[in-house]
Amino acid sequence: MKETLEAIREPRFFQTERGYQGELLAMLRARLAEAGFAGDPVIEQEYQKRLSAHEINIRPDLIIHIPFERGTMEQRRDGNFVAIEIKRRSADVRGAFESLRKISEALDYALTVFINIDSQQTHADLCPASITQRTVCFAVLLENGAPVVRVQACG
Repeated sequence: MKETLEAIREPRFFQTERGYQGELLAMLRARLAEAGFAGDPVIEQEYQKRLSAHEINIRPDLIIHIPFERGTMEQRRDGNFVAIEIKRRSADVRGAFESLRKISEALDYALTVFINIDSQQTHADLCPASITQRTVCFAVLLENGAPVVRVQACG
C-alpha cells in the first residue's frame, strides 16, 4: 500500500477524495495479482452495502474481496480481504473509522485501511479499540511534487 501511495504524484488527485480514490483504484488494480490474495479477488468501488443482503448499509471507498455472486463463498463474510476509507484533510475521520468498524465486524474484513490525503496526520489515535489489530492508517501529502507517506498502526 505504501508503495502504491508513493506512486500517486498528480496534484489534481489530491484535491478531492473521489479523484484520489479513482487513481488509487487504478494503481492497486495493477498491483493486485502480486499481492498474494487467494481466490482471485477484485478491487472495486463499493457504492453501497445493502441492508437486506449485508446487514449494514455503509459505503467504504474501496474493497478487495471475492464477490459473493461468483458462488465460490459459502457466506458473505467469506473472501473479504481489505476495506479502505479515504478522507481529505481529516474530513469526518470519526465517521470513517466507524464505517471501518462496522464493515469489519459485519463482514469480517481481515484488514481495514484509513488514508488521509493532503495531510500529515494519520489519526491512528482515533481508531476504535475493536479494530486496532486489523487497521493501518496512512497520511499522504505532496511536498515539492513528491508524495510523502506516513504509516501508523492503530493503538
